Amino acid sequence: MADITSRRLVKLYKEHISDVSSTDYPGVYPGEDNSWDLEDFKEVSQKFICMDDQRANSGILQHLKIDFQYVTDERIEFDLVGVDASIANAFRRILIAEVPTIAIERVYVYNNTSVINDEVLSHRLGLVPLHINPRIMDDAPTDYQTNSTDRNTIVFTLDVECTNRSNVKAGETDPEKLYVNSNVFAESIVWVPQGEQGSLFASDPPRAVNPKILLAKLRPGQEIHLEMHAVKSIGRDHTKFSPVATATYRLMPHIQLLKSGDRYDEANRRVEKLEMRNQEMAEKFRDAFGEGVIEVKKERGKYFVKVKDPRRDNVTRRVLELPEFEDMVKLGRVRDWFIFSVESVGQYPAPELLPVSVSVLRGKIRNLKADVERLKREWEGSVDANRLERERDVDMEG
Repeated sequence: MADITSRRLVKLYKEHISDVSSTDYPGVYPGEDNSWDLEDFKEVSQKFICMDDQRANSGILQHLKIDFQYVTDERIEFDLVGVDASIANAFRRILIAEVPTIAIERVYVYNNTSVINDEVLSHRLGLVPLHINPRIMDDAPTDYQTNSTDRNTIVFTLDVECTNRSNVKAGETDPEKLYVNSNVFAESIVWVPQGEQGSLFASDPPRAVNPKILLAKLRPGQEIHLEMHAVKSIGRDHTKFSPVATATYRLMPHIQLLKSGDRYDEANRRVEKLEMRNQEMAEKFRDAFGEGVIEVKKERGKYFVKVKDPRRDNVTRRVLELPEFEDMVKLGRVRDWFIFSVESVGQYPAPELLPVSVSVLRGKIRNLKADVERLKREWEGSVDANRLERERDVDMEG
């Protein structure tokens, strides 16, 4: 954090925020030429367009300076450094709305005598996350009645009936002990292989991500019999296809300790640790921030405070309201350092979501490049046609 220059900071004060951006020319810094340059654009674009996915993904991740902080199958937290908000927001929107998954799209109800209406039950089934690798499936058919195949549609059934249990103790009131199938869970969704799907998914059969998702409650005499068709799509079509529960980012907090001195000479006042008068004052300074942000150290009988982990700070600016710490600390956020937090719904392991989103972004760039080249060819063709027409007119005049 020591190399964070003033130009990279959004500055926070007691009652206002400054240096968010220029109102006239956002992002422009004095003495800097930010005009668009074709060669710079080619260089940046080439980092996204490579011959194979492995080279492309590794090249982009290196170029974007991505640092993973926390990784599990359910959640990842990583830092995206050195980019502006448009790039960060592009990844967030791709994660939410453009990474393909498979979800239940059509429900054919043969019998439903539960208290849940057919349309409500169908909606609940559509929101059940499915453990299916979308990479090996084709996109949803445009006409499902004639174009559905084993490569674009996966079939499930749900057949449950509630009955009384035998040998129940007198006075029992627990529905789970009184009835069979009193609660219908996602584990009751059964995959029905179609065509070559039996061998295609032999090692990892399609199923609900969480088998204990409650779908409905039944009582004796009630039953549900239906068939479901799952297809591949993206969150932009419907939220049920979104692979993330949350995909958020925030700017990295920046905390600068300042020793007493000339308030206009901030560069010479910056310190890594700040001496406090006593232990009580040091602990009060520490408690003004979030837990684990500030560390109190005792050296040779003196108490010092030091910034331990700024990323844990929630930037409440509480320390700026305490008069005893006036002009001893400056708060800010690094405008090009984004802390991402992504939680997977379960269709993808969380660590795979970022490479997949990079691949989606590469596809967008390839499509844009193809469109630009097509427009260039059309323009050059029209120019050549006009030139030939002018030359023909000259020959006729001669």
